[in-house]
Amino acid sequence: MTNKKLITKIISVYSFSHAIVDFSCAAVIYSFACNINVYLLLKLVILYNSLAFGLQSVFGLFADKYIKPQIIAVVGCLCLITGMCIYENPTIAVLLIGVGNAMFHAGGGCISLNLGKGKSKLPGIFVAPGAVGLFLGSIWKRFFDIDIIWLAFIPLFALASILFTDVPDFKEQKINTNSTSIPVYAAIAILILLSVAIRSFIGLSYNFSGKDSLYLTALLVFSVAMGKLTGGFLADKFGMFNIAVLGLLISVPLLKLGNIPFFAMLGMFFFNLTMPVTVTALSNMMPKYKGFSFGLTTLALLIGFLPVFKQYKIVQSSFLFEIIIISAIITAISLKLYEKLFNRS
Repeated sequence: MTNKKLITKIISVYSFSHAIVDFSCAAVIYSFACNINVYLLLKLVILYNSLAFGLQSVFGLFADKYIKPQIIAVVGCLCLITGMCIYENPTIAVLLIGVGNAMFHAGGGCISLNLGKGKSKLPGIFVAPGAVGLFLGSIWKRFFDIDIIWLAFIPLFALASILFTDVPDFKEQKINTNSTSIPVYAAIAILILLSVAIRSFIGLSYNFSGKDSLYLTALLVFSVAMGKLTGGFLADKFGMFNIAVLGLLISVPLLKLGNIPFFAMLGMFFFNLTMPVTVTALSNMMPKYKGFSFGLTTLALLIGFLPVFKQYKIVQSSFLFEIIIISAIITAISLKLYEKLFNRS
């Protein structure tokens, strides 16, 4: 098998598995909605998000330094399957699926970034199916009255696929770095993470006018996934700065017209072009810690979730316009500094 075919096989397996893992986790969480009180459900959602997004940097560091990332992904799938099998104990189940989700994402994210060799395409391919998996997991109960324990067979496919897909050892990525001080280096990383947190805040709190329609919501989710997928290809061809900043700016008027679902979908497509760009840029700044850098971006996503959890939501108002413009400015500054100070070899 040629190197190109091997990379295609690996990224296909992990992307498909990503959709399965997120589907399974969402299916478990949403299955509790009909069986437990709202207060306990809220605590479980907070616990799950904290574990799934907050622990990826920890497991990513292990993937970088101590344990092969594919092993971490396998253990993550095993935790998820175990949690699904004991779903009748909601707290323990959520603990297991939250940790399992974090481990899988840390392992898979580390692999996609290493295979990408500084490019955005492969990380975008890996991340994109997650949105689709989450959406399908959130609605499955509407159509099928099946116990969660039977759904545990689904992540078994992901586990088997990962086990039978060998991932080669990675060569350390070399990066040409112009001389700069640690504070400037840290400032660029913080700006990138801040742009991720703002994007998370806007994406989670955006008031989609077609949310009551399953069909329109499905199309919106598809638009989000395609934005993440396409953004990596476009960034590799036209430049990270150009695609990320242009995508955010184009999304503003489209999202402002969100009372028309078609424009909202287009807006979310352009808005999500920046996702693989920020992930890749940060990892290129930490060539020895790609799993850790991937986890830092998901930690930023968690930070963006916090104000949404506090029910501070943005509607189609001038404030939405302003905050996306701020996001575009922060993204532009961080990526312009990144391009000047961190040149890929």
